[in-house]
Parts: sequence; structure tokens; C-alpha cells
Amino acid sequence: MSEKLLTLTEIAEKLRVSKHTVQAWMSPSSPNHKPEFANIARHAGRKTVFIEEEIETWLNQRKGAIFSQGFSETSAYWRERFIAARGLFRNVIKAPEIGKIPRKNFNNGKLGLDYEPLLVWLSDSANSSDVISAVNKSNGLIIAVPLVWWFLRKFWRNKKHYNLAKKFLIEDNIFELAPMNENSLQRSLELPIQAGELSVQSYACINAYGGSSLLTFNQTLLSTKGLSVCSM
Repeated sequence: MSEKLLTLTEIAEKLRVSKHTVQAWMSPSSPNHKPEFANIARHAGRKTVFIEEEIETWLNQRKGAIFSQGFSETSAYWRERFIAARGLFRNVIKAPEIGKIPRKNFNNGKLGLDYEPLLVWLSDSANSSDVISAVNKSNGLIIAVPLVWWFLRKFWRNKKHYNLAKKFLIEDNIFELAPMNENSLQRSLELPIQAGELSVQSYACINAYGGSSLLTFNQTLLSTKGLSVCSM
């Protein structure tokens, strides 16, 4: 049986996005570039086409996330919105105690956030300068779906704080959301259990998603050789 090919217009209709959005996902120069999506594009002369079965596989890989991106684009103002959220939960959440950590710089690419840097930023506590230093070198931010779920659960019983957290983590389109799937599960099994579940899940999801590095203050992850992690 021959493979069914879908045109750019048909793909946009199937995914319920504009043709411009699909083109942005395929363009390496776009801030909304999705390498895993671009890799399944085919070229027939001047036309871009997709194999329907490969699109279905791509969609299925994104299932299982408690929250998905809904195929929305990252905001062009993601950096400004992230910076504006500094201290959003000052005096509401307790800042984590960060001891002496190995210093590992971040240079460029898509940056994932572990839970400790996120709490540090939102409480505007010590080490906030490390967070913004890394963020300013990135060309996009990623957060793992399990961490979004964990964070929203903290505020579930407080409607005001819950809505603020949901807006920051999801609705403002600051972050790309890295889902849980079999690839991220496999990566998590390769990590030291001493790192703790939240950090393990964050690293595994973001690494499987294609993030360049995870900003973390986790001593175990920072001390483990071969991991794509940074602390500033």
C-alpha cells in the first residue's frame, strides 16, 4: 500500500494551526523551530509534503503529557515575560537552600529549568543572578510536564496563586513543554537515583525533547559526568 502524502495546507488543517506556524516549525532560523518536526518534512520539487503515518507517529509521541503545548507558538516576548515574573511568589513559597554547587556555564541553545532554579527565580532569592545569566544566553526555555504538574499541585487550593502559576507556566507561552514518553522514561533509568525524582524527571524529559542543557542546582546531576547540565 502506497504512503499517503499530505501537503502543507493539509498538515496545517490537521494540526489546526496556520501554514505560517508549520513553516516556522521547519525553519532553523525561527524561534519556534521544532527539529523533531522538521526532520519528517519531505520535498517533492518545490513542494513540502509529509507522510501521514510519520505525522501520526509524531503526534502519538506527544501524547501522555498532562498539559501539552496545544501546538501553540512560543511568544516572541518569552524572555521579557520570564524576567517580569521574577519574585512572582515572593513571601509565598519558601526558597530552596542552595549549598556550594559545581559551576558549569551555559553557552547557548534551548535551556531547560529544574525545580530549584524555578523556585529561586519566583521567590527572588539568592542565586537569581545565576538563573538570569543562563536565561539571557538561551534562545528558548523548556520545562518538563511533570514539573508543571508538581508546581500547579502546590497551589491547587489557592485559586489566586494557582491562576498566577498557570499563566506563567502555560498561558504566557514562555516555555516549551517537554512531555513524558518512553524516550524520557528510558533516559530517567540511566540517571543516579540520588538526584531525586523531580530533577531526574526534568532532566530526562528535557533531554529527550532535545533541549541543549538543564539549569539545575542539583549536586548529583552537576557532579555526574556526561550530562548536559549547567548551574549558571
